[in-house]
Order: sequence, then C-alpha cells, then structure tokens
Amino acid sequence: MRKDQCLSCSSRKCNHRVVSSDDKGKAYDEISCWRHRGDLYRHADENYKGMKTYMETTGSYCRGDKI
Repeated sequence: MRKDQCLSCSSRKCNHRVVSSDDKGKAYDEISCWRHRGDLYRHADENYKGMKTYMETTGSYCRGDKI
C-alpha cells in the first residue's frame, strides 16, 4: 500500500488521519478518504488502545508526514 493511499480503498486524496499521540505516530499512523473516515476511526479504536490524535485537512495526508 502506498503512503498516500486510503486504508479502505485506492483513493489517494486522503484528508483524515489518526496517529498515536505519545510517540508522534510511530506506533499508529493511518489515513483515509472522507468516505471511509468511520472505518478509519473504528480501525484505530480496535488496533491501538493508547492516546490518539484525530486530524482533518482540506489538503491531503500521507502516512509518516510530520505532525
């Protein structure tokens, strides 16, 4: 999967991102398009139990971008 590809589809216009707060995204860092933001939030809750930061932008995100 590309760093700029949605968690649930092949879209590369991802404007929702969830990262682990404690380590600035090293343990958990995923992105999604607007249609799959609910899937992203559910995936984050199921796969990472620590503190998370939820972000949204009018531009695009990539996994691994600086916070």
